[in-house]
Amino acid sequence: MALVNAESVGIVLSAATLAVIGATAIAAIVQLRHLRASNQLSALLEILDQWNQPAFQAAYTHFFKELPAKVHDKDFQKLLESPRLLDRASYPEFLVFDFWEQVGTYAKHDLVDEAILLDIVSSQVVNAWRTAWPVIESMRRFVGPAICENFEYLAVKAELFNKRFSDGTYPRGLPRMADLGAPKTP
Repeated sequence: MALVNAESVGIVLSAATLAVIGATAIAAIVQLRHLRASNQLSALLEILDQWNQPAFQAAYTHFFKELPAKVHDKDFQKLLESPRLLDRASYPEFLVFDFWEQVGTYAKHDLVDEAILLDIVSSQVVNAWRTAWPVIESMRRFVGPAICENFEYLAVKAELFNKRFSDGTYPRGLPRMADLGAPKTP
């Protein structure tokens, strides 16, 4: 009889140990999810901080104002043969290339939540890609298809996002302010 009791106690202790290990594993998974979300939020906040820097905003303005005309400049075209040597102080538009290349890398490797990122920046990415494409195409003739590939990745994802959510991402079923009778202007 004592042998049966010892076996029963052993089984109960083994089951209790298994339950504790299972609970610990579940807690670890939950904690890892929270840590991943925290890291992704930090990365997204860093991207938005870079975006809001005055130097970047000035480069972005320069990018849209100057780049389309530079595409036809023979001296500029010559510089595109070695794009890695372009001085960012003299050619601030390439800060925009670098920025979207970096953000594309983060998105491609799941370092930022792609859905949240695209909800915020998809239109800007597509507009930047369309402006940059003639320059990227020229650089790729000399350097190969890898140049700006993460920028392209992000632009493709952004274009697909915009097509999927052509009416926006406002939650379906949630009324708009106008539906609630709220005034449209103050």
